[in-house]
Amino acid sequence: MLVKLMGVHKVKAKLANGDPATYYYAWRGGPRIKAKPDTDAFVIEFARLTRSRPESAGKGTVGELIQAYVASEAYKGRKDSTRKGYDWAIDRIEAEYLDLPLSIVNGKGFRKDVLRWRDENFAETPRAADLIVAVFGMILAFGVDREDIDRNPLEKVSKLADSSRREMIWTDEQVAKFKATAPARMVLAMELARWTGQRQGDLLRLTWTAYDGQYISLRQGKTGANVRVRVVAELKALLDAQKRTAVTILTNREGRPYASGFGSSWGKAMRAAEVTGVTFHDLRGTFITLASRDGASIKEIAEVSGHTEKDAERIIKKHYLKTDGAITKLELGNKTRRKL
Repeated sequence: MLVKLMGVHKVKAKLANGDPATYYYAWRGGPRIKAKPDTDAFVIEFARLTRSRPESAGKGTVGELIQAYVASEAYKGRKDSTRKGYDWAIDRIEAEYLDLPLSIVNGKGFRKDVLRWRDENFAETPRAADLIVAVFGMILAFGVDREDIDRNPLEKVSKLADSSRREMIWTDEQVAKFKATAPARMVLAMELARWTGQRQGDLLRLTWTAYDGQYISLRQGKTGANVRVRVVAELKALLDAQKRTAVTILTNREGRPYASGFGSSWGKAMRAAEVTGVTFHDLRGTFITLASRDGASIKEIAEVSGHTEKDAERIIKKHYLKTDGAITKLELGNKTRRKL
């Protein structure tokens, strides 16, 4: 969502070497915003600096409601440690919905939009995703009490951390639909996740030096584990055909490494392909079923993907026997017995 920031003051200057420079301030005479413009980090910093200034948020917007909430006892009465977690969640909410009119919050479809945003951007960290939605729900409940909105569309949202999200996988039909319509850079992202089982953040940071033509080697950001994944023929053909325009394997539309924007680009590709019910994160579970079909052990799969052996086994039991993998093994066994 494109957020409009009210009151940002832009100053053009010259550096000591004569090069032009542009500086941004939260308001005229206010503190400087150090984050890069047109990024979520910029919006978050602006919102944090101006949260106590009533004129910084548009009237009748989510930003105005958040300002009222953080000024209330409902927020101030929380423990410092609790408020720290709330502030983290509020930063993310403001980056996406700061200037959104409350009339849209009241309308049909807002709950669906928030859950789509959550799934596309925070599914990798389900507890953090649950915190964001919970805090947003508290803010909206506060708005209902104040009669700023008529209803709280985020009531009774199922938690990702407590659900079977980690057991979701992509079907062959969903993969085919996505490949048929998605841009090549999005297909590459999907295939990397589907055939390596790695998290989105690790894949976005993955450099070409990590690929030696046979294996992809990386250090996982979440677990700190060093993993080495054999590249299957299908993925190898795709990687070998790529033009290397940046140090990273995955690049944006301009051929540069992703600083931000991957989530929105992925969401756009998913909607165009009309693929629903699964997320980028679910490609990790898909990898587990593919690796199991190829004969990898549960321990081997867990070591590569970062799942626990228990989670890997649960995914395999839920999905593997529903594929043709078991039938294929039976057919191979029958052929062997016939030869005997």
